[in-house]
Amino acid sequence: MKNSVFRIAICEDEKVVLDFESSLIKDWAAASGCKLVLDAYVSAEQFLFESEDKPPYDVLVFDIQMKAINGMELAKKLRARGCDSEIIFVTGVPDYAIEGYEVGAVRYILKPVKPEVLNALLDKVYTERLKTAEDFFVLGQGADLERIPFEKIIYLEARGHYVFMKGTGFEREWKSSFSEVAASFDINQFFGLRRGLLVNMAHVAKITRTACILDDGEELPVARTVYKELNESFIKFFCRSENL
Repeated sequence: MKNSVFRIAICEDEKVVLDFESSLIKDWAAASGCKLVLDAYVSAEQFLFESEDKPPYDVLVFDIQMKAINGMELAKKLRARGCDSEIIFVTGVPDYAIEGYEVGAVRYILKPVKPEVLNALLDKVYTERLKTAEDFFVLGQGADLERIPFEKIIYLEARGHYVFMKGTGFEREWKSSFSEVAASFDINQFFGLRRGLLVNMAHVAKITRTACILDDGEELPVARTVYKELNESFIKFFCRSENL
C-alpha cells in the first residue's frame, strides 16, 4: 500500500456535512502523507450505481440517517456482496451500536464530527492496512480487484500470454506478463523451479532431482540447474519458519 493509494468513500445526503467531512479527510491525508482517492456520494443509490465499476475502498464513511436506503442498510448490502472495507458510521442518534456489530463497523462518530476523533480512526485503519498490505497479492482484472493472501497461493505458472495461479481451493488465470507479476512475490518464500514457474515453499512436501512434490500430491518439474539452490532454499525456509 505504500506505493498505492488509500481509497475512501463518503456517503452523506446533507451537502454541507458532506463538504465538511471531505475537507477533514483531505486535511488528514495531507498531514499523514498518504496518497488519497476520495469519492463523495449524496445517496446510497448513487453509491451503489457509481461505485460498482470502481476499485474497492479501504474506508467507507456512511451517514446512517439517509433517505430511502440508510447507511446501515447500505452497509449490509455491501457485506452481503463480500465487501471487506472498513466502515465508519456518522450519526446524530447513538442508537445503532448493537446493529453495527453485524456489519463490523469500526466506530460511530456523533455529529458534528470532531477532527481529532475522525483523524484517530483514519490513523488506526491506515496503519492496519499498511501492515496487512504486504500479506496480500492484489489481482486486478478490469475494474475488479481481489486481495489474495500470499500464504494461500501454491504456485504461479506462465501459460502463453496468461498467468495461471493455483491456490488452496481456488484457481485464477488472467492475461499478464509473468515477469511483472512475479516481481510482487517474496523470493524468500517463492522459488523459481524453472522459467515461468514459481512455487510457494510453504506448500512443498518433498524435493527430488526432477520434481517438486506439493502437500496436495501434485508434482511440478524442476530444472536440473536449480536443484541444488532449491534444496538449500527449502532447508532455509523451514528453518526460518520453525524459528518464528
